[in-house]
Amino acid sequence: MDGKVPFAKACGVRLSSMGDGVARCEMAQKPELLDDTGKLADGALFTLAETCSGAAMAGGFASVILGVRPVAAQVEFEVLQPALGLINAQAKVAQAISPLKKTLRTTGKINFPVEVEVSDASGHTVARMRVTWNLKKN
Repeated sequence: MDGKVPFAKACGVRLSSMGDGVARCEMAQKPELLDDTGKLADGALFTLAETCSGAAMAGGFASVILGVRPVAAQVEFEVLQPALGLINAQAKVAQAISPLKKTLRTTGKINFPVEVEVSDASGHTVARMRVTWNLKKN
């Protein structure tokens, strides 16, 4: 997944791990990602979180991902405090994967949330995201 999304790659988002409906990503603070106050820009945090949600979605549906069209249909994003240093995101599909796959097989489409928590180098939660993913069979 690293490098598959050009904008995320430009921001320096790296996939740390990916599993069955879960993912971890990280992004180092660099000058071109800072806002006018010297903090990591909210847009960079958004990119990290949304990319990580996609990795969790893809990890959960790896066995069928080539046969579906995934769309991040709705996003809720909340910045809680300024972010500094190495930023980590953890994403998790918020529902059980197996029943979702069954619904996808029978109806050809599903939608489900992925929850993402973003933390800074000191472990403080700096942002949260909830992405509703829609998957439809090709």
